[in-house]
Amino acid sequence: MIASQTPSSDRSSNLSNTYSLRWEGHMCDGVGTTAGPEPGAVLCANADEIWLKGRRGDFHLPRNAVVRIGRGRMYPWFFRGIRIRHNVAGYPAELQFGPFVGTTRDILAQLKSLGFPTG
Repeated sequence: MIASQTPSSDRSSNLSNTYSLRWEGHMCDGVGTTAGPEPGAVLCANADEIWLKGRRGDFHLPRNAVVRIGRGRMYPWFFRGIRIRHNVAGYPAELQFGPFVGTTRDILAQLKSLGFPTG
């Protein structure tokens, strides 16, 4: 399965039906990060894929392309949030997400329950 940068206008209106998990926060693509009091990104997940959408891009990551999900790096949120390593060509090798609500541990546990490799 190949991930694609699909226009989100048709998908975003149906998030609650398509994705069982959803968080608002900020994202980092290794080059830049979103910031501020308003969400700069949304992370959604179901058993088939993770979708990270925000001002830095729109990334669909099939479960079989996700290599590992772990704790975020020091930059930009001092180890808070999650770091997603994957093998989707054309995307940054690592993507990070910092949620407004929820702990890193809780998010990792919920993603693990969907079958994603965490640790």
